[in-house]
Amino acid sequence: MKKLLTIIATALIAISVSAQSEAGSFTLKPNVGFTYTTATGDWGEDTDGAFALTAGVEGLYMINEKFGASLGLNYTGYNTSMEVFTLKGDKKDLVYSNYYFNIPAMANYYVAPGLALKAGVALNILSTAKRDGEDKVGLEKVKDWYKSTFFSIPVGASYEINDFVFEARYNLGVSKVAENYDGTFNALTFTVGYKF
Repeated sequence: MKKLLTIIATALIAISVSAQSEAGSFTLKPNVGFTYTTATGDWGEDTDGAFALTAGVEGLYMINEKFGASLGLNYTGYNTSMEVFTLKGDKKDLVYSNYYFNIPAMANYYVAPGLALKAGVALNILSTAKRDGEDKVGLEKVKDWYKSTFFSIPVGASYEINDFVFEARYNLGVSKVAENYDGTFNALTFTVGYKF
């Protein structure tokens, strides 16, 4: 009986796990999830991480049964919290909400059916920037504090089951994001997608 249950369980797992697509195939994967961003480098202020949403779509072309190349377009929040001094001299935590069009180009290597390791490069194009929900601070636009683009190196892993794709990705910032500071954004991203 124990052997029979083991065989049934193994068969169910084998059926439920979606193997990667065949060589020469192309799939689209809408995805949604969240990011946790930290600001690193010289910001002149104490910074903490913050959560934001991400959503988008990625296309995957399988070069062979093990290797694939993907290109995506995601709308991703890189939110941070910074401790600043007010005019009264006390400290206050302010949330900086920055949303970017994130365009990752990734190499995908399937180490097992449904399990892929990923690495690549991403261009991030600034869309909106706010501080505590405000577009302006005094006469200055918050968006003017930031560079229009920055680059990051995404690395991660995904697991596919019944065409659903669960992915964890770390985006390592490699260029400045602000005009007057040497800091950048690093973000841990978790998404769920579905392959068509």
